[in-house]
Amino acid sequence: MDIAIKTVMNLHDFAPSPDVNAAFSGLVATVVQATKLPKWCNDEVCREVQRRCSLSESEMEMYWSRRITSSARPQQELEKFWYIDNYRELVRREIGLLGGSGLFLSEGSRAAMIGSGPLPLTAWCLWHQTGTMVDLVDVAPAALAQSRELARVIAWPVGECLVADGAAVALPDNAYDVIYVAGLAGDSAEAKQQIIDNILPALRPSGRIIVRGAHGAKTLLYPAFDPNSLQRVQLLVEYNPDDDIINSVYVYKKG
Repeated sequence: MDIAIKTVMNLHDFAPSPDVNAAFSGLVATVVQATKLPKWCNDEVCREVQRRCSLSESEMEMYWSRRITSSARPQQELEKFWYIDNYRELVRREIGLLGGSGLFLSEGSRAAMIGSGPLPLTAWCLWHQTGTMVDLVDVAPAALAQSRELARVIAWPVGECLVADGAAVALPDNAYDVIYVAGLAGDSAEAKQQIIDNILPALRPSGRIIVRGAHGAKTLLYPAFDPNSLQRVQLLVEYNPDDDIINSVYVYKKG
């Protein structure tokens, strides 16, 4: 793991390239196999690696979203994205976790995605697997503009696209069956709480909130938080994958 971390720390550019792709692929592969982080990897190092992972993820998503939208065969190009099956599997598991908590999604359901990014594959997979209409929320105008173009070329009937921070977005009251908070939306429990406080009125009484996080060595890639620390919500499910799925999943209801 030491070599993988140092390779990422030595990068000076984060746009997709053979070196960048190899560095982050190596880091992910190492983290997935690890049970804990090395002792020298303190909070400061973790935050810097997380920052670099976030920058790389944003660059990679924008690159692939543009690559798909500029392709003569966008659906086929989408299937070439190397994490597509990972997204499908994580969303499949999340749908199962929601069902286990008492929420069953269908074509009549409505969802919101806080921190959707320029390649909103979680939202797309959710629609593809359940028919749920998904509204996208992201703080970056360029990310949402790219999302709209992506939805157009792959014939995905995406919902509203709202440029806003999750802690400030104005969502309609009592409108959503499920609201997702992405792993990179809010980098601490305090920031997650601000998002939760803002979106709670938009959640239907029987609705659920899914907050993605990380656990164990995977906290090197995404910020971790104590899932029991969030207030005004009740934790129903805590799921920490033990395979190559990176994100932990926390399911909440109002209360």
